Amino acid sequence: MINVGRVAMIPTTSIEIDDRARQDLGDLESLESSLKESGLIQPLAVKELDDNKFQLLAGERRYTVLVMNGVSEIPVRIYPQDISEIEMKVIEKAENFYRKDMEYWEYDKLVLEIHEMQQAIHGIAHRGGAAGTGHKLKDTAEMFGVTDASISTAIKRAEAREAIPELFEHCKSQSDANKVLKKIDETIVKQTIVEKLEREKSGNSDLTKLANAFVIGDFFEGVKKIPDGIMHVVEIDPPYGIDLNKVKKSDGESQYQKSDYNEVDTGDYDKFILNLLKECYRVMTDHSWLILWFAPEPWFEFMYSALIQAGFKTTRMCGIWTKPSGQTMQPQTRLANSYEMFFYAWKGQPALNKAGRSNVFNYSPVPPTQKTHPTERPVDLITEIYSTFAFPGSRILIPFLGSGSGLIAAHLLNMSAVGFELSKGYRDSFLVKIHNGIEYLR
Repeated sequence: MINVGRVAMIPTTSIEIDDRARQDLGDLESLESSLKESGLIQPLAVKELDDNKFQLLAGERRYTVLVMNGVSEIPVRIYPQDISEIEMKVIEKAENFYRKDMEYWEYDKLVLEIHEMQQAIHGIAHRGGAAGTGHKLKDTAEMFGVTDASISTAIKRAEAREAIPELFEHCKSQSDANKVLKKIDETIVKQTIVEKLEREKSGNSDLTKLANAFVIGDFFEGVKKIPDGIMHVVEIDPPYGIDLNKVKKSDGESQYQKSDYNEVDTGDYDKFILNLLKECYRVMTDHSWLILWFAPEPWFEFMYSALIQAGFKTTRMCGIWTKPSGQTMQPQTRLANSYEMFFYAWKGQPALNKAGRSNVFNYSPVPPTQKTHPTERPVDLITEIYSTFAFPGSRILIPFLGSGSGLIAAHLLNMSAVGFELSKGYRDSFLVKIHNGIEYLR
């Protein structure tokens, strides 16, 4: 957080006013009456200059009223000379929080501006990073004395209003704006925000790095440009060849029925998988790992054989992701399935980063309301898998990116990753997700 400064009494004549963000000082008479009745409750904020001079950072309206009334000495909070320009702007904008006449949309814009400035100063806090590093929604919430959820909603309102201002013209309150948010076609807002991000991403190295790693295009075309023998880990979450949309609908997730998830016809599935594995084998280093998610019914034996045929070594003792609850299409006759499986295969003789780790990974799935892809897996799970098989600095290839969780996991582990995805909509959701700094980026 910003240096809190020290409080002292200084002469009003020692304060200099630079170009201020506030152009209209508003109703000074009401403020004058309030100051005469209650006194100066909140000190002004100033920056220390040379020769016992100070630059006003926040409190110009109060300063103006005090000078008009002949006050010669006032309490201030003094910030050091080395305070940065952006920190000064945060102080100035934070001062506006105490305005009683603030409109809801001014509050939303103020929250967004301060949150982005704090992230520019301290960076975005990443899970697994050193304690106290980076700025997250919780930090902004503490600044304003409200909940994380309140700050998140204010930021969404501000971004939506900036993207489509005409939809909020008749909103007189936060409640009105929240109703508009619910009615807005999410894809329109998302696309508008993405276009803004694409224009501005060059200023954020992490955002640029992650965005460039998410390649829109066919894997089989893109992999031709990748040289032989350079990838340390390949994680494959291929189409399952089981008509996923139908299965998800039966499981009560009909929102995926109209998704742009790309399935592969079962008649072409064997050729598809064999070609996929051979291309991956080619680009992998001499000692490297491959993770292959699959539908054990009906593909277990085929996947095992395909790995061997492509040149890999593997075991039928798969990795298993267990979940707290399960799903079944036939609850009267079938147990609910609460796990997913992946083959781990190897080229050469690679070593595990986490020697002797169990093959069971216990993680809760992504809540359906937060999913941007029908087979989206939690970043925590993927992070644990990558850190089990790969060392820091490893290069990871993800042929079918989906939600992009693998890119985020690799980024958090200081690994480099690249992946391919046919559907631009998933990349748009990915960009909005990392821009908003959702939970697994904090």
